[in-house]
Amino acid sequence: MQQAKFAKKSLGQNFLTSTTVRDNILKEAGDLTGKKVLEIGPGLGFLTEELLKAGADLTAIELDERAFKILENKFGHQQNFNLMNADVLQTNLDTLFGNDDYCVIANIPYNITAPIIRKLLEKTSNKPLFALLMVQKEVAQKICDPVSKTQEKEIQSGEGQPFGVPLRGVPEASQKRTKSKRSILSIAVEVYAEAKYCFTVGREHFEPSPKVDSAIMKLTVLETPLITPEQQRDFFTVVNAGFSEKRKKIGNVLGRFFGIPSKDLLGDIDENRRAETLTIKEWLGITERFKTTMKS
Repeated sequence: MQQAKFAKKSLGQNFLTSTTVRDNILKEAGDLTGKKVLEIGPGLGFLTEELLKAGADLTAIELDERAFKILENKFGHQQNFNLMNADVLQTNLDTLFGNDDYCVIANIPYNITAPIIRKLLEKTSNKPLFALLMVQKEVAQKICDPVSKTQEKEIQSGEGQPFGVPLRGVPEASQKRTKSKRSILSIAVEVYAEAKYCFTVGREHFEPSPKVDSAIMKLTVLETPLITPEQQRDFFTVVNAGFSEKRKKIGNVLGRFFGIPSKDLLGDIDENRRAETLTIKEWLGITERFKTTMKS
């Protein structure tokens, strides 16, 4: 089958073809024997096959009816395989997994990366133990860099390049990623999970080849989130307000958004800073002042 012709652009389908990359994904996942795993958008089953061989109790959610039928024919007979023809964004994962532990391993469509991540972390009560996700490289950098406190070396996982070995012939300094500023998505990740940039996956390892490179990142869910369920709504209200005009100074944004003096919300935070520079602790402080000011 010619995967490039099979792929639907509307579904963001780019099929992984590198066995080396696939093997390295499995290494990052660790021992999956008997563990419940959710694969989102398995496509033609390139990763699915190895997850099943690894002994995972696999649930796969595939929206494309054509791919669903292919997967059903290839793997439907296997005891450890549960296949659903559904949209993951419309699927209740709490009902699907109940209180059971599970993890997510998936090559997710670029165009719904943020909604999928926020569903897993914000909108699901029984969150996965971890999510090992293939996403656009720049998205992984924006999520992982602000969360990690040190810059990690970018690891190439292409064919012929040993996993875990720095790029050959490239100075170490140029292998370090530029530190990214926070975004709404990176903040959403930071309050619920520890984010790790695992390795880069070049565009040549997909069919059809996308216009950008990809990366594997691992989101390990925190036992205790940095915000409480009671804080969640107010916290993301002020974060979304702060980022509504992210290029402007925070003092010129928050007050106008809520119709009150920005100082009432910012406290000791410099009004000349921008939303992307604020820490989780500072956003929590704004959240508490928001609750006091707006609800008094």
